[in-house]
Amino acid sequence: MTVRELVEELVGAWQANDAQRASAFFAIDGVYAESGRPAIEGREAILEHFQRFFRDGPAWRIEIDEIVAEDDRAAVAYRFSIKGRPGDWRERAGCALVRREGGLISLWREYHG
Repeated sequence: MTVRELVEELVGAWQANDAQRASAFFAIDGVYAESGRPAIEGREAILEHFQRFFRDGPAWRIEIDEIVAEDDRAAVAYRFSIKGRPGDWRERAGCALVRREGGLISLWREYHG
């Protein structure tokens, strides 16, 4: 699986609220870092984070605008939205830098303005 396919599969798992499947795309010692928050290290901790967000978090959606990939690295431009009041979606644009090692994501680091 290419790094582009890995990212596309991960996003599909997120969109399906499938924490188990999403975390399986990360290496055992992988790192998931949302912008402005402490990095989450290790697949088990990433699984717990995804489970908690899917279970307790707000309604949300993610749209991928572009993936630029080469070898084992990718840059992912996305739009992430959270539902506020009825019918009110708050959207922010962001970018994630992704590194793949051994066929799995070793780093997902997000940036947004």
